[in-house]
Amino acid sequence: QVEHAYNLDLALRLRLAEGEAAMQRKVVTNQIAGDTNALIAIVTGPNSGGKTTYTRAIGQAQVLAQAGLLVPGSSARISPVDAIYSHFAAPERTDIGGGRLAEELERLAQIFRQATRHSLILLNEPLASTDHAAARALCRDVLAGLQLLGARAVFVTHIYELADDADLPGVVSLTAGVATIEQNGDAPVPSYSIAPGRPQV
Repeated sequence: QVEHAYNLDLALRLRLAEGEAAMQRKVVTNQIAGDTNALIAIVTGPNSGGKTTYTRAIGQAQVLAQAGLLVPGSSARISPVDAIYSHFAAPERTDIGGGRLAEELERLAQIFRQATRHSLILLNEPLASTDHAAARALCRDVLAGLQLLGARAVFVTHIYELADDADLPGVVSLTAGVATIEQNGDAPVPSYSIAPGRPQV
C-alpha cells in the first residue's frame, strides 16, 4: 500500500526539463492499494492514460522499499518479494523463429518457470503483437496461470473484455480515468488517475 504514489523517473525527468514547480504541478499521484483478497490487478484505460507509468511506479516502490530507501509517496506499507518479473515491450529479436509473438510467449514462459507465489509480476500489454481474438484467448490463459501461481501481479491490457474476469476470486479491475476540459470542446483527455472501476469504453 502506497499513498500518493508517483513514478520517480517521470518526476525527475520533469524536474530536470521544466523545474520544480512544473514537476509538482504535472505529476499526478495515485493510491497503490494492496487488497488482501485481490492478488491480481487488471489495468485498462485509454492510450497514454498513465497505465505504464503506474505499473513502473509499483516496481520502483517495491525495489526502493526492499533496498531500505524512501518510497515515492506520502506513506507506504510494503511486504518483501523474492523477485520482480516484468514483461514490457521489447525490440523484435531475429534469433527467435516465429516472430514477435513467439518471442513474447517465450518471455512469459520464462517468468512462469521462475516466479513463485512470493514474487511480483508486472505485465505491460502482453501479447499485443497478435490479433484481438487470439490475444484475448492467450491473455485469459495467462490470467489463469497467474491465479494458479498465487503471486501478486499487475496486468495492463488493451483488451477490455479481460476486466470481466475481475469478478473471479483474487482479481480486481482498475481503470485509467479520463476527464473533460471545456477549452478542449469537452473532448475526453487522460486524468492519469488509476482507480478501481470498470473500463470506460
